[in-house]
Amino acid sequence: MSPEPENLSADERQRLRRAHERLRAASQELQVLVATEPIKNRWAPEPPPPEILDAARDDLYAAMKRLMDTQRELLGWDPPNGG
Repeated sequence: MSPEPENLSADERQRLRRAHERLRAASQELQVLVATEPIKNRWAPEPPPPEILDAARDDLYAAMKRLMDTQRELLGWDPPNGG
């Protein structure tokens, strides 16, 4: 039987919270690089260099893996298919 979220210790909750926050930050960092809207007659975003885009994508994937690993360890949750 897997542990219930309400039974996590304060330290375990903090680990899970940090993993969620890191994923959110990595997602937002990638969004800035690929989904920034131009401002008409004022500014158009420049495409990021490939190495910057690759690094941001790698950071996002690492953050997703960290969250899934933390959930597996603390809650016994398996990642979704393909994860």
